[in-house]
Amino acid sequence: MNLNKLGKKIKNRRNYFFRLFSELPLVFKILKQKSYFPEQKRKNKLVQFIDNIFWLIKNNEANIFYQLYGLDIVGSNPDSFMDYWHFMNSRNRLNKINTVKSHVILLRDKYLFYQYMFNHHQPIPEVFAFIQDGKLKDNTLIKIDFNSLKDKTNYFIKEIDGECASFIKKIRDFNHFSQIKSSISKGNYVLQKGLTQNFVMAQLYPEAINTLRIVTINNNDHIQVLSVLLRIGTKETGNVDNWASGGIAIGVEKNGFLKKEGYYKPPFGTKTSIHPDTNVVFEKFQIPNFQEALDLACNAHNLFYGIHSIGWDIALTTDGPMIIEGNDNWAISLMQACNRGLRQEWTEQGKPNRN
Repeated sequence: MNLNKLGKKIKNRRNYFFRLFSELPLVFKILKQKSYFPEQKRKNKLVQFIDNIFWLIKNNEANIFYQLYGLDIVGSNPDSFMDYWHFMNSRNRLNKINTVKSHVILLRDKYLFYQYMFNHHQPIPEVFAFIQDGKLKDNTLIKIDFNSLKDKTNYFIKEIDGECASFIKKIRDFNHFSQIKSSISKGNYVLQKGLTQNFVMAQLYPEAINTLRIVTINNNDHIQVLSVLLRIGTKETGNVDNWASGGIAIGVEKNGFLKKEGYYKPPFGTKTSIHPDTNVVFEKFQIPNFQEALDLACNAHNLFYGIHSIGWDIALTTDGPMIIEGNDNWAISLMQACNRGLRQEWTEQGKPNRN
């Protein structure tokens, strides 16, 4: 072994132990979290502690989703769940992140994504303007005056590469836009036409567009659906359905019916079988045009032949399913929380394609 390889091995080992000890305090916090399944028989605290230590040693990360995954329940199997660290590394490698062959900019840049999808005749909300460092342009990048927005109502301003609803503003009218204009004087933003969701979906929660997250995989030119969930807005989230802001995430059966229970992210709660604001019973609710949405996601993935896996955000509108965005850096944790462990499925389908 040459000195460079030896030095790299020592550095990696040092980094491993540093991360191991830095994550250890999280284990004790995890053990204090509320169970998502208090009605079931739980492992005692010692077994839970051993579970978490084994997970930490094996995966070099604390399992912050231990309770959410139901791993505190007697009979649960941690090995059926994919840890985030190894999943992220394999996902990024398969998606060719940080290589000259990477196509992910077509997903991450909302302006490029809109133009690419529009020109391939995919159903997508119109991006009618673009703000670049305080200058307003139309969707062909020709500079226009801000007064051209005077008749625009009920649209969204989104940071061009924003993630997890990092910057999304719903704009009511020109006066509202004028109030937030100074906050977007730097950076790049798209102005996107608002949608009207299907009246059936509005029964779940009418103030936000409740979106499907459909993960598709390109396995040697055969597009497959890995997992599906629905994100539902609440009074906590307002006009968005973001899980991290107090929304609900729930798995979807193959026939389009919701599963029995939806899940909150701590500290907003644990789980619920009924929407807290609309009282809709989840397991009795069927998503309209569900198969059409699955087909749309698979067909759209064919346009991104260089990307192995994509998490699609799809709205069910009065005009049918519509693609909001595609994400190369989708997270497996929420999918596993709603649909149980996906280690086997990811291992079987998570293989590089030939492109």
